[in-house]
Amino acid sequence: MGFMAMASRICAQLAQVVVFVLAARMLTAAEFGTYTLILAIAILLTRIAEAGSREFIMSCREDASLFNQIGTIALASGAVAMVVGLIVSGAINHFFEMKLVADILAIFSVWVVFATFSAVYAGVLVRQSRSEMHSILLMAGEGIGLVITLAGLFAGWGIFALAVGKLVMQITYLFSAMRVTRWIPQPRLQLVIVKELVAFSRYILATRMVAYFHTYAVTFVIGIFFGTASVGYYRVAERLGSSFADMMDEPSRLIAWVSLRRAARDNQSPVDLKRSVGHEATLLLPFLLALAAPIFIGLALVSEQLVVLLLGEQWHPAAPLTALLALMYMLYSPAVLTEPILSLTGQVQRLPLISLCNVAVALAFLLIAVPFDIMGVAIGQVTAATITVCITVWLQSHYGGVDWKQVSANSVIILPALIAMIAGIVWIARFSLPLTWGLALQIFVGAVVYSSVIATLYVFFFKTSNLFAWKRARVPSESNL
Repeated sequence: MGFMAMASRICAQLAQVVVFVLAARMLTAAEFGTYTLILAIAILLTRIAEAGSREFIMSCREDASLFNQIGTIALASGAVAMVVGLIVSGAINHFFEMKLVADILAIFSVWVVFATFSAVYAGVLVRQSRSEMHSILLMAGEGIGLVITLAGLFAGWGIFALAVGKLVMQITYLFSAMRVTRWIPQPRLQLVIVKELVAFSRYILATRMVAYFHTYAVTFVIGIFFGTASVGYYRVAERLGSSFADMMDEPSRLIAWVSLRRAARDNQSPVDLKRSVGHEATLLLPFLLALAAPIFIGLALVSEQLVVLLLGEQWHPAAPLTALLALMYMLYSPAVLTEPILSLTGQVQRLPLISLCNVAVALAFLLIAVPFDIMGVAIGQVTAATITVCITVWLQSHYGGVDWKQVSANSVIILPALIAMIAGIVWIARFSLPLTWGLALQIFVGAVVYSSVIATLYVFFFKTSNLFAWKRARVPSESNL
């Protein structure tokens, strides 16, 4: 199950990166920004239409009539969202004469129906313990969608290729899931079930809306105040940083769950449970920081060469944004352990409030930065991430038992390794080398220098210095368990 889920995620990431690079080379910043804004609107409609239908069907009682009603509600809510999207599309075309925007929004409005209905089938497959099949169908959909998108881009469809590819991907998944499950909902609807679904979904929807606005508020604000071209530059920078963050987050989260769950033994008192989980997290965090810091600082240092090489000279304005947002993603990296830590220590109910607090901080700095240019917005998001990491440290320490003083002590060896890496990359940058060779050499030298320095310091100091207490004695209460 885990392997197929990971394979599906990797395939999706690869497909998205391929489309991203080719689309950026073939589209202007304004076109890319327009697509990003329209997609953000479509995702908002989908989040509202889906609500918690997938989770409800995974957790509800076994009842064929109930399944039919959930499917009916999902189809109806998707249809309503589609109509809303089509009305907005028509208004844009009529009042603003923006035919391209209206047509793309119309395509995505149709996509919303398929995406909403697909969520129900995803829940059915998971309920039937067929998660592997769900992952296979996702990979098939991503593959066919990628082919259509690439064909459209090379045929000169522009951003239509991206929208059509996404629609084809969703249609492929939905009809494949229908065939695999051999189930098509029969139209049925009872008011009591609607109320039950609304009661179940409201917290899920609220949490997803918080996450949505955390992700897309910057997109809308930049679009309103700075235009679609600025949205394109910011989105490119954000996508480059998030590609590295996504590759780190999922394995880190998986390792954290396995490791912390092993530490959280049954029949422990709350105090001992917090101590055991916190102790294990204290050992894990320095390794996470040692991996995240060189990746994102390295990305910041080579952002100019990377952007020009991958996307072309026309995207050069995105380079400084990439450097700043790389630092933002680095600051967010410790938060990947927050969910497993709080879940295993029985403090998971604090996550929504903390998420809302983090969103409020990000939005506050976004609004403060609006009078400045797009670089000011990026600096504001880095500042917000700095405050968020302080909240994360307090949360993990106070409720998760993480000893951040020990984490800091165990992470001291990262600093000299980073300084050596930065010096090596900057030194290589002084030579007049071809772009490809220069970038490759900077990455190679940075990786070799960093790994060599940190490995040397680790070997020579972790046994002899109290600072590097990697192998501490087991938690005191553990011997009594």
